[in-house]
Amino acid sequence: MKNYSGDFTIPVSREMVWNFLMDPHKVGPCLPDLLSMDVTDNQNFRAKVRVGLGPIRGAFDLANVITIEEPGKAASMSVKGGGMGSGIDMSAKMFLEDLEEQQGTLLKWTCDVVVSGPIATIGGRLIDGQARKITEQVFENIRNALISMKNEVAVANEDEE
Repeated sequence: MKNYSGDFTIPVSREMVWNFLMDPHKVGPCLPDLLSMDVTDNQNFRAKVRVGLGPIRGAFDLANVITIEEPGKAASMSVKGGGMGSGIDMSAKMFLEDLEEQQGTLLKWTCDVVVSGPIATIGGRLIDGQARKITEQVFENIRNALISMKNEVAVANEDEE
């Protein structure tokens, strides 16, 4: 099992971040190399993503479950699935804190990832770097999407004036 963690600030309210994280229609597109997505309900969605590790390329079918741990403050996302004869089991936890001085939100995250099958065997040390890169990209995409939403709201407000 590989463990990753990080944090970043987002210049939007905790409520806005929370609402984004709880919406599969918004979180799903933050998965890197998303090929397709099907939202089942408010907490479950399936995603097909392109995966590449060196010369090995293919698609993984992933079942994603968003779980509220503490309303407005903590949530988790479970990602399970596979492809190309290999599997992935990921568990991410997200914690939100208000930033009073900077007017924004601190998002802290931890992620445990287990890759199994031929990719794990062949990829060896490459997997760690690739899994870290993909995990960090998901959270960077979430951050960028929220900043983009904030900018769209600001432009809409200016247009109304």
